[in-house]
Amino acid sequence: MNSHEMYDWVRLIRDRQWTDLEKHKLIARFGSAKNIYAQSESQSANKLASTKRLDSADLEPDFRWLEADDQFLIPIDSPLYPQHLREIYDPPIALFAKGQLSVLSEPKIAIVGSRRPTPIGKKVAEVISRDLSQLGIVVTSGMALGIDGVAHHSALLSKSPTIAVMGCGLDIVYPQRNRDLAKRISELGLALSEYPIGVPPRKQNFPKRNRIVSGLSLGVVIIEAAERSGTLITARLACEQNRELMVVPGVAISPQYAGSHGLIQNGANLVCNSTDILRCVGLELGTSIEKSTQANIEQYEEAEDTQIAFLRLIGHESTSLNTIISESGLTSAKVSSMLLMLELDGAIAVAQDGGYVRLS
Repeated sequence: MNSHEMYDWVRLIRDRQWTDLEKHKLIARFGSAKNIYAQSESQSANKLASTKRLDSADLEPDFRWLEADDQFLIPIDSPLYPQHLREIYDPPIALFAKGQLSVLSEPKIAIVGSRRPTPIGKKVAEVISRDLSQLGIVVTSGMALGIDGVAHHSALLSKSPTIAVMGCGLDIVYPQRNRDLAKRISELGLALSEYPIGVPPRKQNFPKRNRIVSGLSLGVVIIEAAERSGTLITARLACEQNRELMVVPGVAISPQYAGSHGLIQNGANLVCNSTDILRCVGLELGTSIEKSTQANIEQYEEAEDTQIAFLRLIGHESTSLNTIISESGLTSAKVSSMLLMLELDGAIAVAQDGGYVRLS
């Protein structure tokens, strides 16, 4: 894309004389931003240009930002524009991007959920994101606090790329607490936004952002959605876009999972691990992925033997944490990790006195 074409696309993004829907109709009719403005200037009687023209100063922040080697604009007519996203009802007319564009060609799964997850919810997001990343799947999310951030972080720990879709201009990091995470995402993965430079993180931007998170992906995994969770917006959008909706179940009486369980009752796929997720979206494992999966299976079998031995230390009546540490001979950190995994598997539960009870 040459500088003149880029100018017209940036101009169209910022131009407020048309709604997004009208811009899509103009693109469908004329094919490109350049053609839209050429037509509007030659046939002003058709009222294609009825308001003040944007000047260069209005577009200068975007062009300054786009001078960097790892910062791009991807219009909807570009071969780099993600095909899955182009197919949704209301795709963005262009995407600002920062990072590694090659990530856009890889299969993607979105992981979203609570901004205030439980320790178990965090562990689930961490494990699923790690496993998908190791299988060559790009984890996509919105870089929000909670499950989103955990999913991105886990992918990066696996030295795998991840995609963050922002609800503001890419010159702004929101939330600020994720500044380091945003930097690592743009170095190894990709940050995307439909909003031009300088646009702040307004409340109304985030539901629109969510349609991109789901639209990019083969499916959406929901982890810990309460009854009135904003995550349910992404779930609805996934269904409207004909994406696979997958939900990790939780404790039946926990309000943290009320929205999640409602989705399952209404037909969403119940998933517990990466194997379930791959099955839902219909991805086939290649040779390299099969080897990785076999290695993971062997690790899991070894871990399962360790868990069985560890489980024998916990009785059907409450066993204190100090007793478990003493009898196991392990460090408190290792014991805490084992207890969390057993609780996650439903093998134990926390008793009222703070100890642990064996359920199997």
